[in-house]
Amino acid sequence: MLAKEIWDKLSAIDVSEHTEKKGKFTYLSWAWAWAEFSKHYPNCDYKLSDRVFPDGTMEVQCKIKVFNDTETVKRNMWLPVLNHQNKSITNPNSFDINTAKMRCLVKCLAMYGLGLYIYAGEDLPDIDYKETYSSSIDAIRSGIASEDFSTASEEWFTLPKHVQTGLWVATTKGGAFTTKEREVMKSTEFRQAYYGADK
Repeated sequence: MLAKEIWDKLSAIDVSEHTEKKGKFTYLSWAWAWAEFSKHYPNCDYKLSDRVFPDGTMEVQCKIKVFNDTETVKRNMWLPVLNHQNKSITNPNSFDINTAKMRCLVKCLAMYGLGLYIYAGEDLPDIDYKETYSSSIDAIRSGIASEDFSTASEEWFTLPKHVQTGLWVATTKGGAFTTKEREVMKSTEFRQAYYGADK
């Protein structure tokens, strides 16, 4: 099911390196968020719109669609045009509206799982990395067992850093790899299988 696949993948991503604090609020870079989303789901598009209320305040809306050959998943979100104190602005200017639209885009992406924990006030997502990345773990372990370091190292080195950290701990603490497997993964041969001999 496409919706579950999207949620499982995107909710596992640690976005903390791409956020910025403004006062007591945390904002995720819209450019990074859209690039990350599109990297995983290139068959996607979004639409932004707005509406003005009788008191001169304004709301922006975002609709994002992800699709494949058989399924389409849609999410909608809305956001008032706000000032730096998170208060609605009367008669907002074009910069205020643009800022609100891009923040609304990020908020809509959170409905797919990307950075949702920011809105809950948490620091990191509570993710079972072994379950979420089980196919990558199986490929790495199989590659090490058969000495196919090219496949195994590609799976490992393309995982996000926070996922590598989550999987690297000892198996007694929930890690994915045995001591022997981690020794192989720390070896020069394993690293060179992905990066080449000059790294």
